[in-house]
Amino acid sequence: MANATHLLSLFILIQLNCVALSSHGHGHGNATASFCRPDQAASLVQLKQSFIFDYSTTTLPSWQTGTDCCLWEGIGCDDGGGRVTVLDLGGCGLYSYSCHAALFNLTSLRYLDLSMNDFGGSRIPASGFQRLSKLTHLNLSYSGFYGQVPIAIGKLKSLISLDLSSRKNIAPDETMHTYGIVDGYNFLVLREPSLETLVANLTNLRELYLDMVDISSSGEEWCSGLGEAVPHLQVLSMADCQLQGPIHSSLSSLRSLTVINLENNGDVSGVVPEFLADFRNLSVLRLSFNDLSGWFPERIFQLKNIRFLDVSNNRLSGDLPEFSNGTSLETLNLYNNDFSGMIKPGSFSNLLSLKELALDGRGVGAIFLMD
Repeated sequence: MANATHLLSLFILIQLNCVALSSHGHGHGNATASFCRPDQAASLVQLKQSFIFDYSTTTLPSWQTGTDCCLWEGIGCDDGGGRVTVLDLGGCGLYSYSCHAALFNLTSLRYLDLSMNDFGGSRIPASGFQRLSKLTHLNLSYSGFYGQVPIAIGKLKSLISLDLSSRKNIAPDETMHTYGIVDGYNFLVLREPSLETLVANLTNLRELYLDMVDISSSGEEWCSGLGEAVPHLQVLSMADCQLQGPIHSSLSSLRSLTVINLENNGDVSGVVPEFLADFRNLSVLRLSFNDLSGWFPERIFQLKNIRFLDVSNNRLSGDLPEFSNGTSLETLNLYNNDFSGMIKPGSFSNLLSLKELALDGRGVGAIFLMD
């Protein structure tokens, strides 16, 4: 009787394991099994055939005709319908001469990550993205695209996260300034549509990464419409974007911001706005290598959640504060400004999380670099 009970228990355990194995795919697979639709698999196979795998970290071996594409590497499907909702090839080192049109047949996609691959310096597709109307996450960063960011991306009203950050171009062509390749950098550009036009309908956006996208055509109005267009924004990263002029007061309404990165723009000028001190969730503020001047708001130093504060290489002035208990600062970089005042004994004793400190300036008593 004991043997019979043991065998029954073992049979049940095996059955449970089989159910568990059949319900878990690769990448961002779902909790219930879903055999993919033939048209979805066919589009993915076409996409695979457009890649060259000479320097890739994967050859996508699971992407085989006749098998369930919902179980393929980097693929996730909806519950029961067999439609691809996730395509995550980020960091695979794939190479292609262009973005294959088969991608846009995957109209149920919600998550698309093609970052850190190489699309051969091809232009970002002018049309096709409008078909991916369910997208909530789009990441095309560091993928070798150049040219005008298409207005089709601005029509993806469900987007929560958008990352179009560009990268250095391996073989720069100085004659291609018009198309976004300048001084050795491979740029996407925002001219028509402008930044304001691109984000006008992206009201659900929480994260916006546009590092090294050329936004110079917006002039000093580069951020004038952001506060109204993306009211729930939490991350704003626009480093190396050739921005000009002051930080517009319309940003004052973005009280949910946790990250602001405007470094290396050179011509961002004017004062550091006092309203930034009202962003209680702010954890990262990067404003280095700009033309900011005037008195730095001391209240920003006192933000409880600020971890990374870098305003180096500007023309700012101010007094070093007595830091309060509970400050979360890990990096404080005020280098190459005009901060003044003597460093008092114990001034930084409350900065228990501090890992890096860089100070110099008129009248400051010391320069520190700490790791």
